[in-house]
Amino acid sequence: MKTATDSPRTALSLGTPLLAGAVGLWVAWLALVAPERTALVVTFASVVIVPLGLAEAAGRYTGPVTQLLDTLANYGPLLGLFTLASYTVEAGPQAALLALPWMAFTCVVGATGVARLLSRRTLRDPGVSVDCGLVFLVVGGAWLVLSRGGVAPMGFSPAIVELTAVHFHYAGFALPIVAGVVALRLEAAAYIPLAVVGGVPLTAVGITLGGVTEWIAATVMALAGLCAAALTLRLARRLTPAPGALLAVAAGALTVGMLLAIGWAWSLRFGWSYLDLDAMVSTHGFLNGFGFCLLGLIALRLSPRPAGDHGDVCLHAGRPAAARLAALHAKAEQYGTTNPIGLLGQSAPDGSRRPDGFRHKVWRHNIGHGDFDRAASGIRSWAGHGKAGVVCYPERPAIAVGETVALMIPLGPVTVSATARIIEVIDEADRYGFIYSTLPHHPQDGEESFVIHRHPDGEVEMVVTAVWRAGVVGAFVVPALTTFLQERAIAHYLLGTAEFEVVG
Repeated sequence: MKTATDSPRTALSLGTPLLAGAVGLWVAWLALVAPERTALVVTFASVVIVPLGLAEAAGRYTGPVTQLLDTLANYGPLLGLFTLASYTVEAGPQAALLALPWMAFTCVVGATGVARLLSRRTLRDPGVSVDCGLVFLVVGGAWLVLSRGGVAPMGFSPAIVELTAVHFHYAGFALPIVAGVVALRLEAAAYIPLAVVGGVPLTAVGITLGGVTEWIAATVMALAGLCAAALTLRLARRLTPAPGALLAVAAGALTVGMLLAIGWAWSLRFGWSYLDLDAMVSTHGFLNGFGFCLLGLIALRLSPRPAGDHGDVCLHAGRPAAARLAALHAKAEQYGTTNPIGLLGQSAPDGSRRPDGFRHKVWRHNIGHGDFDRAASGIRSWAGHGKAGVVCYPERPAIAVGETVALMIPLGPVTVSATARIIEVIDEADRYGFIYSTLPHHPQDGEESFVIHRHPDGEVEMVVTAVWRAGVVGAFVVPALTTFLQERAIAHYLLGTAEFEVVG
């Protein structure tokens, strides 16, 4: 589904004056405290780079939409000030405590990235790189706390701990976001952004293990970065002069920075004379952090966003407000079903025949009271869904062909949202129920029927039949969990309908 192209926004136009204020405080802090270079770089990331990256990641064209990303972008600079505060005292427990709010913020960002990733319909999407950038930021936040606490895990030196925090705020967070956004705007394949994503943890593993592994990891990461630079330059040529020039400079900075990284890795491997660690921080770090990440994000913010809509996230913390469910319902009414109608008709009752790539199952439950009309009323009242704790919008959808339903399905501390449409109503003397088909905002693709049967011997039975396949990444990567949740929900559907009591 396409949407109108977003208007261009300036780098500081993030819906809040907090970014400008945070930059001012960062400059004042820099003048008063005069920190070391690594402190300067990591604090700049927290008050400027991360909010800019979050604002760009929040675009509808980058992935499943969640309003939380806009909120995080707006208030990120405020939380980033805690990193400044942590550097006003010596490394130790007090400094670590001051950095904890920033780490908590990065955890929320990472959880948002996970929700977006699991809500995608495919992993072959450059936007996956954007989601991974959000997730990688958690590592940066955690290692910042370790650094400020004076903790050196696994025998690393304090300098390496601090540089790891820096790495995951820039190469871990900003680089995958920019690479993913650039590929999305070019409508390019996901190979280069995903190579960048793979290079980030590979580099961390290489540093941990050292030796040949570090050499290979650094080389792979640098090559992925060079490819991302080439992709960025390609987009720069398509933009208007101001953002195009900024993006071209960013691409050049990344190119030089990654060439320096290759030289560093190979010099360590073969014993060549090369730049020392301090010089690499001054050159490679500056080029990647300020030359590429900062200028690249500003250029993207200055240029119009393309049209596009990946829909909404399916995974939510807590119970979303009723207004959120109503908004999902309104959007779902514009969509067609995810599959050709009639999947259940293509399946044999015993599952011996079903559409290619789909699963098929039938659940049966004897209605002990044997009252067909009462059981049919349970269907009309959506009693089974209520028993499962599922919230529907409308509250009691009409059993009618074309009726769209939005659902909130509880899953412990989180909720899964879904939408479906009734495509067939069965209203016969001895059978009553309906079939609904999934819409694009649903963890699965397929059809499901809920039908009350009255057999010739008078026995009343509820039968639920489903034909389905994974519809989003989350359902694909954890099929066992998906199956468990489906079995649990349908058990409640059967029991809730059987226990339904007609009031009045």
